Amino acid sequence: MKHRHIAFFLAAALLLTLLAGCGGQTKSETQETPAPTEAPAATEAPAETEAPAETPEETSEPEEEPDPEEAARMARYQAGYEKFAPDETVMLINDEPVPWADYYSWLYDIANQMETNYEVTDWNETRAELDGVVPDSTFGSYVRKAALGYVVQIATILQKTKELGVELTDAQRDEIQATLDGYAENFGGQEEFEKLLSDNFLTMDYFYRQNEAMTQINNLYKEFYGEKGEKLSEEDAIAYLQDNGYLYAKHILFKTVDDNREKLSDEEIAGKKAEAEAVLAELKQCSESDLPLRFDALMQQHNEDTGMLRFPDGYYFQAGEMVPVFENAVRELEGKGLYPELVESEYGFHIIFCPPMSADHVLEYDSNGEPYSPRAMASAALFDNMMDGWFEEAEHNVKYVGDFADLDLNELFGVGN
Repeated sequence: MKHRHIAFFLAAALLLTLLAGCGGQTKSETQETPAPTEAPAATEAPAETEAPAETPEETSEPEEEPDPEEAARMARYQAGYEKFAPDETVMLINDEPVPWADYYSWLYDIANQMETNYEVTDWNETRAELDGVVPDSTFGSYVRKAALGYVVQIATILQKTKELGVELTDAQRDEIQATLDGYAENFGGQEEFEKLLSDNFLTMDYFYRQNEAMTQINNLYKEFYGEKGEKLSEEDAIAYLQDNGYLYAKHILFKTVDDNREKLSDEEIAGKKAEAEAVLAELKQCSESDLPLRFDALMQQHNEDTGMLRFPDGYYFQAGEMVPVFENAVRELEGKGLYPELVESEYGFHIIFCPPMSADHVLEYDSNGEPYSPRAMASAALFDNMMDGWFEEAEHNVKYVGDFADLDLNELFGVGN
């Protein structure tokens, strides 16, 4: 499973798309709706999730001359960049200097998207969609906040890898270089590629460091948790599931509907119920030590839930993901034992059993159809939390130089002049 790599890197990938051009699945007849997808953090404005306009394929077509209004707009951004020397220090992140060139690349990138999408004419204008994101709800404050967050995250990742002695492998360096060479080829050569970066106020050095930081995320994850989370203990993985409200159960389903979810005849339903009651009665006679193996054997023999082919270990789920009667029965068991009665849902009769959770069961499938375990999911989430902590601490301790903390973007970009 691929962990989410922090919200910034999903946003930072937008920069890469300028140059380069764990979904839930329905589990079974016990599931009411697919698991909801996690929403982006509410610290970013909608515009940042917009895809950039330019791709390599598009750049293969003849470039059009910019209209006078666009030329004037870009001239304002160029003038803003030239107000300070590229190597002038804007801030210190963990006592390491951040130059104007690096910081401005983000100011421009974010401001350009917001100006385009929101038709910004005053960077000190307040907007309702920024309420709670920045204290004064202005475009300018948002741009400064987002740019700060991005430079902090890149710097912090590179600092942490240095501190921990985590280095790129030769293969990873070759892969980054091959990526850059591919960009250059797509854009007609190294000179044209560097011109494109320069037109977006981005140096080759900083672009390389961004690629390095994104690669180092996986290296840091492996350093702490292993290739697929194997360094995380069984106890910690299960504790994460429990802390986040996960329930776990196996079941044997005797369906009372056909493949089109049409109800079976009363006679057929009566037969299904009698069969289910017989199996439940047999399971009740099992000792506590014999029950798990006998349940699995009868599940293989009788279960009509086709979802069990994908989830042979049973189902891990959170509130609202399963039909209510199923979820309620599992909650009553408090994570242990055989439910003493048949549970009837719209799909049929269920015999429910809650064995102990395991860190290495199949938890879900990623967007590529690959299974991942509770251990992998928990380690990814814990890694993200750890990195968020690094970022928050570094941002809290940022030391601005001079008046850079309160740049007036109207003045910087020449708006209103």
